[in-house]
Amino acid sequence: MIQVGVRQLRNSLTRYLKLAEKGQAVLVMNRRHPVAMIKKPDPASAQSEEEIVAALVAEGKLLPPKRPGPVEPFRPIRVKGKPVSQMIIEDRR
Repeated sequence: MIQVGVRQLRNSLTRYLKLAEKGQAVLVMNRRHPVAMIKKPDPASAQSEEEIVAALVAEGKLLPPKRPGPVEPFRPIRVKGKPVSQMIIEDRR
């Protein structure tokens, strides 16, 4: 297992991702404390999108759609007056 600091990882991310792709585990350290591990995912344990959504629905963290099918396109609400971004800038002064 390779240990790498956050700064070194950031500067050479591609190199460490290639090592992980080859099967080598990379332990990310932040001030001598382990914070993350980068490794190639196990295809047998990888979940499909449907399984992930079903698990989130079962945990109550996600509500299932009321009707199946594609999501309707979002239409922004038009309001009269100044743009909200301009009003925020004025409030900050």
